[in-house]
Amino acid sequence: MRHPLAKDLELKMRKVTMLLRKNTKSILAQHDITLPQYYALIQLRDQSLTMGELCSRLFLASSTITDLIDRMESQELVRRVRVENDRRIIRIELLAGGRQIIDRVIDDRLDFLSKRLDKIAEDKIEELIRTTAELITLMEEN
Repeated sequence: MRHPLAKDLELKMRKVTMLLRKNTKSILAQHDITLPQYYALIQLRDQSLTMGELCSRLFLASSTITDLIDRMESQELVRRVRVENDRRIIRIELLAGGRQIIDRVIDDRLDFLSKRLDKIAEDKIEELIRTTAELITLMEEN
């Protein structure tokens, strides 16, 4: 049986996602990167990944990821590194230029969100964070 509030929540979450994406696109235009490049840089922010891992995380075909990495490599945002003990494996590492861009983009996104959160009571924001974290946990179980 479908929860009676599922439809309303899904609609609201989709709307928030769309508004964040719209804002992010305008931020990315200032930094001359695309949304797929942003998603890749986010994945590479804390660790290097193999091409296959990046494909899995972004839900993209290997040919698409190859083209994406080619462009990002030419922009000096990332680099390919062969694993020494298995030269068949190529890891993608974030370069300083990529880190600077992703840090600036995230700062701009946080500014955008902060300006809106300033208009909501602190206890409501804290409850939203707790509830969202709980929903994420439940969704990750499957």
